[in-house]
Amino acid sequence: MTEFKQKVTLFDIVLISLIAALCYVALMLVFVPFESMYIHFGNLIVVTAALLIGGWQGGLAGSVGMGLFDLLNGHAATFPATFILKFLIGFTTGLVFKRLSKKGRYPRILLLVAGGVAVLLAVLINIVFAAGIISILLTVLFGVLGLLFLGLSFLDRRFNAKTANAIFAAACGMGVNIVGEIIKRLISNMLLGSDPMAALTLAFMKQGSTLINAFFAIIGGVALFLPLEKPLGKLRDSYNQGKKITK
Repeated sequence: MTEFKQKVTLFDIVLISLIAALCYVALMLVFVPFESMYIHFGNLIVVTAALLIGGWQGGLAGSVGMGLFDLLNGHAATFPATFILKFLIGFTTGLVFKRLSKKGRYPRILLLVAGGVAVLLAVLINIVFAAGIISILLTVLFGVLGLLFLGLSFLDRRFNAKTANAIFAAACGMGVNIVGEIIKRLISNMLLGSDPMAALTLAFMKQGSTLINAFFAIIGGVALFLPLEKPLGKLRDSYNQGKKITK
């Protein structure tokens, strides 16, 4: 619960509002139907925000922005799941990144595990998804992601620890989202009468867009975080300095 103990400033409120608006705009610009779900860049914004301003802040911004999009664009039925899952993406990403950054260590073992999970996922995709362009695309994306994680795990003396921690934290956030989407679909399938095993298989098979969104959120979220961290830090310092002067 330490994420909630820090004092919320006007600067934080403005950032949360701005990022919520960016999430909404991101969905307006790119919201492509794909396998009964959608490809979009909203999760990418949430991951970037969580790394930049904190987990609950980024998660709240994502929940508000993407939740409002659902409510105002004919997807009201998915609003509760969107609100919860987008908050969990941000909260998990920010919390993991904060904890790893405090330790200041290179996450070699964690990256090894993440790489193994990504490679295993690439193999499972080949088994579960029917052969075709979707299967090939997802296999390539998660094969690349797995090899990236595994490669980074052996670069602890050459690669920046903060960047490695951000990559792992983003992967954790998107992992929570993938599991949440599968559980949501599993429950829906079972309520429609499917037996548990068939419902689970079908739930996984309908996660094509979720997996694609996860790939771009991890890579894109960290890629945006790195150049934005210092400018945002300077803005925050200027705000804090201004508050001291006015007191």
